[in-house]
Amino acid sequence: MINLEWLRTFSYIYECNNITEAAKKLNMTQPGVSKHLSALESHIGKKLFERTTRKLAPTEYGKFLYVQINNPLQELKKVEHYSNQRAKKKRSTITIGCTTDFLKKELLHKIYAFDMYIVTHFGSEKELIEALEADKIQLLIGIKKHSLYEHQFTLFNNEDLTLISSNNIHIPKDLKKDNKQVNKWLNKQTWFTYDNAQEDIKKFWNAQFNTIPKIIPRYVLPSYSAIIIALQTNPGFSIVPKHLCDDALNNGMLKSPLKFSKKVTQKRFYSYKLKDNNLKEISLFMAKMKNPQEPN
Repeated sequence: MINLEWLRTFSYIYECNNITEAAKKLNMTQPGVSKHLSALESHIGKKLFERTTRKLAPTEYGKFLYVQINNPLQELKKVEHYSNQRAKKKRSTITIGCTTDFLKKELLHKIYAFDMYIVTHFGSEKELIEALEADKIQLLIGIKKHSLYEHQFTLFNNEDLTLISSNNIHIPKDLKKDNKQVNKWLNKQTWFTYDNAQEDIKKFWNAQFNTIPKIIPRYVLPSYSAIIIALQTNPGFSIVPKHLCDDALNNGMLKSPLKFSKKVTQKRFYSYKLKDNNLKEISLFMAKMKNPQEPN
């Protein structure tokens, strides 16, 4: 799981192009800043900056990562300021596990309605399930049901899955007439996926073709948002939740390359432990997500 302080330090280094200046703004030592950067690069397995004599120049992956995290970090700064302004009032506290997709698309525009302290943990679905079992979080949001542990599930919402592609993909004219040919052709394309399990793609394939996909993903990215951004400048395909890509489709940044008659929907759930001491806070959070206007 990525430490948020590493990401915060990375953003300051990116904006300053200099570790010394970043350390001053963060009120940290230079070795401390360098340690955060090294830990982040080691965690993701990517070099984020090229070192020169006077400044740091971001690598292409560094630029990509900054675009991904900048808006969420700015929103979290607002939340931190808002919480500090109201710190004297007693509030409930809850630690939630979620994806960055959920944070950006579904929580941030509602979060000021929550009169409670909210701590967020990010990670893959597998990591968050383990975090819930280990009591590192009290509530897990937006996952599929599992049978790994005795967790309780409450329906969060339903989301439609859709096929998207970059705009420069050429679709053969005679392809749309033969479902078997569509299946065969799609399996040979370049694919971006959320994880190697490909559960969303398998669900889509089963509904449309009554078979399993034979896809070998070229790129496995940490979020659907990352996939949507990557496809705007790189050729390929993906299966993503429709509500996450509507803006990109409407703005002409991506396209729906093929039309299918069957609608593919998956359920997402809240997950928590029944014996948790924070059941009151869990219920309050779920109620607020459903209706932010309700009084606390």
